[in-house]
Amino acid sequence: MKSILGRTVGYFEQLPERLIANKKKIWLLFLLLTIFSIAGLPGMKMDMSLESWFRGDDPAVVAYTKFKDNFGGDNSVYIVYRAKDGDIFSRNSLQVLSKLHEDLNTASLNAVDDENSLLDHIIEIKSLINVSYMEVDGDTLNSRDFIGEELPEGEEQIERLRGEASVHKDYPLFYLSEDSQFGGIYIRTDYGAIPEDEGDFSESDAFEVELQPDDQLAEEETITKYKTTDMGEFAAFADEITRILKKPEYEDAFEFYPVGNPVLMQVFNYILNVEMSYILLGTLVLMLGSLYYLFRSFSAVVWPITIIILTMIVTLGIVSWLGVTMSMMISLIVMLILVVGIAYSIHILSGYIFFRNKKYDHMTALKSVMKRSGFACMLTGVTTASGLLAMIFVPIPPIAVFGVTAALGVVLAFLFTVILLPLMLHMWHPISKKQADRIANNEVKISMVQRLLRTVEPYSHGYPVIVLSIFFVVSVIAVYGLTKVKVDSNMVELIKEGHPMRVAFEVVDEMMGGTQSMDIYLDFKKQDALKDPAVLNTMEALQNYMVEKHPRYVVKTDSLVNIVKNSYQVLNEDREEMYIIPQDSRALHQTLFLFDSANPDDRQLMVTDGYDRGRIAVRLKNYGSIEYLDFFNDVQLKTDEMFKPLKPAYPEMDIKITGGIALMMKLVDYMSWSQIQSFGLALVVITVMLLFVFGSPRIGLMGMIPNLFPVMITFGAMGFFGIPLDGDTLIIAPLVIGIAVDDTIHFLTHFRTEMLETGRVVEAIQNSIREVGQAISFSTIILVLGFFMLIFSSHRGMAHFGYLTGVAFISAWLADIFLLPSLCSFIKDKDQPEQASEVVKVSGNN
Repeated sequence: MKSILGRTVGYFEQLPERLIANKKKIWLLFLLLTIFSIAGLPGMKMDMSLESWFRGDDPAVVAYTKFKDNFGGDNSVYIVYRAKDGDIFSRNSLQVLSKLHEDLNTASLNAVDDENSLLDHIIEIKSLINVSYMEVDGDTLNSRDFIGEELPEGEEQIERLRGEASVHKDYPLFYLSEDSQFGGIYIRTDYGAIPEDEGDFSESDAFEVELQPDDQLAEEETITKYKTTDMGEFAAFADEITRILKKPEYEDAFEFYPVGNPVLMQVFNYILNVEMSYILLGTLVLMLGSLYYLFRSFSAVVWPITIIILTMIVTLGIVSWLGVTMSMMISLIVMLILVVGIAYSIHILSGYIFFRNKKYDHMTALKSVMKRSGFACMLTGVTTASGLLAMIFVPIPPIAVFGVTAALGVVLAFLFTVILLPLMLHMWHPISKKQADRIANNEVKISMVQRLLRTVEPYSHGYPVIVLSIFFVVSVIAVYGLTKVKVDSNMVELIKEGHPMRVAFEVVDEMMGGTQSMDIYLDFKKQDALKDPAVLNTMEALQNYMVEKHPRYVVKTDSLVNIVKNSYQVLNEDREEMYIIPQDSRALHQTLFLFDSANPDDRQLMVTDGYDRGRIAVRLKNYGSIEYLDFFNDVQLKTDEMFKPLKPAYPEMDIKITGGIALMMKLVDYMSWSQIQSFGLALVVITVMLLFVFGSPRIGLMGMIPNLFPVMITFGAMGFFGIPLDGDTLIIAPLVIGIAVDDTIHFLTHFRTEMLETGRVVEAIQNSIREVGQAISFSTIILVLGFFMLIFSSHRGMAHFGYLTGVAFISAWLADIFLLPSLCSFIKDKDQPEQASEVVKVSGNN
């Protein structure tokens, strides 16, 4: 083992000369690789759907897929409008609404022939203009548009419409608010419900189920695979809707508050492609300025940034060519590449300058830094990549994809640094002729960072007990904060307060029927089950229970029950007491037959043609997953309890809560375990790597202590400041421990080298702090400034990530400059020969 690692160190020492001898071939190879990667970038796929966070065979996804097989997707747009004259029933408001409704409908119809429009995905548009209104004509039930094409002429007709709408059981809080200042327009799309094997997808395909013979209804169920909707498609669709809403004739009359998944994706698409571009540019500018200030050389600015950009292009290009679907976490991958790319480059640059200041010539300094830091960079790359790859075992696809892609980026950053940076420094290095003359004349000034490091040296090794005590007390406090961390997920609250999208969701929640939805999917596996009064009675009881027991969350419920009660009331002279479910089977069958004849489209949205499968649609106000938890569990228990008496009649019935809320609840459970799992796996993998590399259990375990400290501090800060554990902060623990271990490895590698050369602990600690501490300090300054740029993002998850990574890097620096040297100080001088036998000698003759 010693000989293998010794040869590896020797290889890195000789690498600069070999690279320079083959520089033309190397530059050509990297040029071709870059061109190939750039060509793949336009094909990158993005999926921001909630389903993307689950494996395809997950029971929650299977249930959701079955729901979509029968009733279509739930990627709708709900536009709430406020009449600026204070009344949506005023003559002007009705005229504008009619024109807007017609404009949206015409745009969706014309979109079929317009390749630049995505509005052909609209299935239907519902508003007060065309929402179904039931009337009776003799023994016939008729369905007509509520307002229709003929607008009311006078105040009397307007007030009649207002009265009919306000007392209707289904209109208030969806098509109009209680004070008639707000109205609603519902746009249903086929997004999320387009089968992959379908070229074209008609309106009926979105929710109809193919009828089968009676004896086959419960058999031959297959799980449909639906097309993934790209975030850009959602954004383009929402942009088209926004373009229409922004027309002067509509903005003069209404204030609009659009909500729904396409609107959310429109915002996230802007954040990812526009806002993050500015933040990334700002990050690069900060890093450029910091690099120049710290190194006082343009070459030390140009070369690291070039390597980082090249690494990003090649990493994302390879991922695109492989057809991997990315999520919002692509931004974190880019930031991670910034982290490791900067860290690797700074260690090489700092080491090069360190050796030049010791009067080494250019080539000798280059070989010396590659000998010392090249091997350490390789170890950090392997350990960091291994820690990230541990995420592949997390049962959340975007997290697993992040782990693999980030590991690829880490490996490429290491390869590009050790291969290209020596060639770059040979072309243009940071030591000018004037600086070289100062070095030769012993006129080199000690930098601010070196002065700081030499100031803290005595405290790092002179007072180990005090230092360890302080770190122990801080860790205990952090652990207390860690116990306060909660798992929570709320897509709306990921956007900063005051953002127009978030304001829209708040207005709709307050004034109308809520911005979230949940469905209870009922599959009785028996034809005409939903024509059974006992079944409808149970559904009604459950709907009433949700509204009465959970008014904080539930605004409205809708199902076949509502259709039956409304139709039966209309058929019985519209008497209020007849808003009931007829208990006589013949009366119930007749009511359903008449309604189906009058309005089959609305019926198909609530029950299948065979009346064996149905749904209860629940409109909810927006809350975080942690607040929904008790509500969700209670509804689940109550559903099981209420439908249990029906089991003898329908032994194979399957009742499941599904939709976005159900998936989010399942995701919360996964996040809780995944955080423990990913952190535990990363910790085990990196610990094993350290034990293997240093060949000593004591040294390996000692190296893990400074890496646990920033994790505790970071999660302690999350607990104290109420930052939830969600899809963005989920990866912080394995990411922090993967990055923090880099500096630890650099320090321990140099410390062991110094110990083997001098045998004196204090001198080894001092030299390691001065050489490695400078690179660690440089990288920490640059990375903290760079990541703090994320606090300007409208995406609160990104902003939290920026805060927390800054805290993590600062605490990691403190651990490596104070805690690790204090631990090393317990190794006594007289133990040096014994220690030398414990680890591999990797220092050569220096």
